[in-house]
Amino acid sequence: MSELRLSDIDLNLLYVLHVLIEEQNVTKAAARLKVSQPAVSRSLSRLRDVFDDPLFIRTSHGLSATAKTQSLQPFLTETLKSLENLIQPVEFDPASSERRFSLSTTDFGTLTVLPKILDQFRQEAPNAVLDVKSWDEDMAGRLDQSNIDLAVAVLSKEPPAGIRAMRLQSDQIVCLARKGHPLIGDELTLDAYLNADHVQVVLGRREFFAVDKVLDKLGHKRHVAVHLPNFVPAARTVMNSDLLLTVPRLFAEDMVQTASDIVLYELPFESRSFDYSMIWHESVQHDAAHKWFRGLLRQAFLQATQA
Repeated sequence: MSELRLSDIDLNLLYVLHVLIEEQNVTKAAARLKVSQPAVSRSLSRLRDVFDDPLFIRTSHGLSATAKTQSLQPFLTETLKSLENLIQPVEFDPASSERRFSLSTTDFGTLTVLPKILDQFRQEAPNAVLDVKSWDEDMAGRLDQSNIDLAVAVLSKEPPAGIRAMRLQSDQIVCLARKGHPLIGDELTLDAYLNADHVQVVLGRREFFAVDKVLDKLGHKRHVAVHLPNFVPAARTVMNSDLLLTVPRLFAEDMVQTASDIVLYELPFESRSFDYSMIWHESVQHDAAHKWFRGLLRQAFLQATQA
């Protein structure tokens, strides 16, 4: 048996065969295909060579399919449907989807992001699963090697090649301290900030932070006594000590609403704002389900900003 090479076959012929089977008439097939009758006849001649069979027998009523053609019909229908699905964008129906969506963020992100999307996610996709995973800065370059659909994080530098990013919201850093801190009165002064010990959340390998860069330009330096990998334990540490914690305002506001013994203070020096970004790998840029998930997150932040 000779080897079949798809490059030797015009796949458009398969659709012509499909139409001929349904119409059983060259004239009607030509009209449906919007080509001339001779063009359909030429296609039929080529099809006969491909399948080594007459495929149709002419009768007084039109064309009559041969046994070969009748046996080909179910496979032809399935093949054309598969090709259609291959070429056309696949639609995504969240209501019936059982897909697992993976979102990577910090524990702080979980506190601020998850409430924004959870109700809408469950309403629109009741059978889908939302899997929240931890985030660190090194993961921006590994999204193509992980099972993470989206990440919400603060990017300290431009994302690597192949990584898409979209700004969601701006924020600024503030300070958290326990109520009744001995160094702090009605407001946090620069002397109090510098004289206190600090707890710092470390995500990844970075140990020199934005606030330290600002202080360095002012000719000052703070003392970080404790490094922790998560925001919530760091805030709990502050509640039970004289340590200060410098964090994003969104997180600080969440904490003071749920804990009466912690206070939010404005920093005693100017600091630049920063952005929360939605991050994903470009390999899923056109995936229908991924588009829905990105839209859900983007709309949630938009509504929160407008509220």
